Amino acid sequence: MKTILANKGILALVGFFILAMFIYNLFFKPEVSSIPSELEASSIGNDLLKMHQDLKKVTFDQSLFSSPSYLLLNDFSVPIPQQAVGRPNPFNSIGRD
Repeated sequence: MKTILANKGILALVGFFILAMFIYNLFFKPEVSSIPSELEASSIGNDLLKMHQDLKKVTFDQSLFSSPSYLLLNDFSVPIPQQAVGRPNPFNSIGRD
């Protein structure tokens, strides 16, 4: 009880801050509508359709694969070694493999 009385200024400040945030959220925060309107719902996939049409227009020059700079590229990939296979049915009870 002594610590509460000794820190009543800090507690009052925290309480005032919480009250101020509550009042701000209640009166001044703009409302966000999460339900799309009919106009927005009809244009949901338009950006994907436009991107699809733009990608259809792209042409690729196949001569890239026969150029000397491409043929000088080195493959530094490392083969993945075979690993032990898990249980045939991982959802089966243990001991009933």
